Amino acid sequence: MFAQSRFLLKNTSFYSTFSQGVWTIQGGGLFLLTVFSFFPSLFHLQEILFFVLLGLALFVGWLEEKDLRVRTPIDLPLFLLLVWILLCIPFSLNPEYSFVEWRKLIAQCLVFYWAVFVLREISLRPQGESFCLPFKTIEVSRSTSPQNVFLGVLVSTMLLAVLALIDFIDRGGNWQDRNIRALVPGSDYNWLSTYMVLAMPVIVYVGMTTRLLWEKIFSIGAGVLGLIAHAASYTRAGWLAAAVQLFSWSLITRRRVLFISLILGLILVFVASREITQMGFHADTLHSWTLEARIQVWGLGIDQMISHPIVGIGYGNNIFQPVLVNSPMGDSPMHLHNTPLMIGVGSGIPGLVFFLWVFARLGVELLPRKPKKDWTDFDILKFCLGIVLVGFFCRNLFDYMFAGSLAYLFWILMACGQESQKGMASTYKNQETRLSNV
Repeated sequence: MFAQSRFLLKNTSFYSTFSQGVWTIQGGGLFLLTVFSFFPSLFHLQEILFFVLLGLALFVGWLEEKDLRVRTPIDLPLFLLLVWILLCIPFSLNPEYSFVEWRKLIAQCLVFYWAVFVLREISLRPQGESFCLPFKTIEVSRSTSPQNVFLGVLVSTMLLAVLALIDFIDRGGNWQDRNIRALVPGSDYNWLSTYMVLAMPVIVYVGMTTRLLWEKIFSIGAGVLGLIAHAASYTRAGWLAAAVQLFSWSLITRRRVLFISLILGLILVFVASREITQMGFHADTLHSWTLEARIQVWGLGIDQMISHPIVGIGYGNNIFQPVLVNSPMGDSPMHLHNTPLMIGVGSGIPGLVFFLWVFARLGVELLPRKPKKDWTDFDILKFCLGIVLVGFFCRNLFDYMFAGSLAYLFWILMACGQESQKGMASTYKNQETRLSNV
């Protein structure tokens, strides 16, 4: 019956127009989801849009008799992580809450696989049938697959940075201390710093690979505003993640000058920080109480993981709060502030292993293992996304950032460097461009 219905639909007069229109909508939807990801207050609208797009993609994929079994290198560890968390839910301190959080994780994974599917299909379709905004910001190829995603990152970073800085100034923010901090509208400074950690490698990549002067100026403008907003967030974990990204960049590309400059820069920052503190500025910024609190709560989390090594105490960021009542932390509104540890405490050591396996597998796929002189344009694209991965993982070592629209943005970016390379391979394989300035 389904096969007959498909045959009848494919032989209607409007089939070709409908199919082309759906893929145009998918490309535009990918751009919109990327933009919405930068504004947490739009998350519910983002969810609705995503599931509508997912339904349309599945329907037209079935109609065109495409293989809907999307395969990526992280399938096995991601599947094991999802299954293991589900199996551990009956042992949770709050099974209902853990199940809700597990469903959110499922939705995030669906975003990844939908984005991979859409990127691959748009890349394989003729140029005239794919969605392309009238703004050729990224000239990595004639394919528009990652182009609209990166355009969304650039536009959203600039807009978010402007809004955050205007609000920061209106509330009386200044350079003297972090009593007032730049934040994301509808969220906080932790999210702002994490957005910048995700966006900056993409902005640098666009600025270095584009050929037109005005496009470089746009990228530089977004980068400068993003860096100012990042600084005004006064989030040390975000600054550390950015530093780790730069160190990773210098080590992988073997840029000795950059590596030495970073070392000297850190020494200079350390010396300057001591002088600034003695002058009475940024006493709270340079105080170690937040790190001490994190170390204390991490110790309590490790104790719980040792006590419940197999199934944990329940998946979810808030599951650990009741445990603190009978601990030295008392009724302090503290979480674990560490995503891998949250997974280990919530779903046991197996859950932690599967989670780390996902990130390790992504790293193997994205970070080039061949000499830089042999990199193709697509290797450079993947390298950029590998730096995004490094920064996001580092950021999650100090706060739970694997949530909501941040997770959506992360998975969309990861999709740009995964299975979509099969669809884009024909575009990249004949290119001989070597961008030595990356």
